[in-house]
Amino acid sequence: MGSDTGAIGTELFMNDSELTQFVTQLLWIVLFTSMPVVLVASVVGVIVSLVQALTQIQDQTLQFMIKLLAIAIAITLMVSILAIAITLMVSYPWLSGILLNYTRQIMLRIGEHG
Repeated sequence: MGSDTGAIGTELFMNDSELTQFVTQLLWIVLFTSMPVVLVASVVGVIVSLVQALTQIQDQTLQFMIKLLAIAIAITLMVSILAIAITLMVSYPWLSGILLNYTRQIMLRIGEHG
């Protein structure tokens, strides 16, 4: 056995800094991949709030339904094959690289200790 042993005598394959690095990378990936939907919801929310303030309509259901519809449309566009192909080719070529690089790093770490 190595010098790094766990509570029950098994070897630890990752130290704290490596685990922290992988979790940090994973959180950044989640942030980047969820950003389009969050931005759509934020922009629609601001626009609906401005329209409500200008027209003095204070119904919260209106704002919720419009946001829900906009988010559903955004998710549908993101999930459709055409939207994914266009998005990856035009505006997010780095996204697939980030996901593949992260997966490759995790698989290499598993392979080293597997």
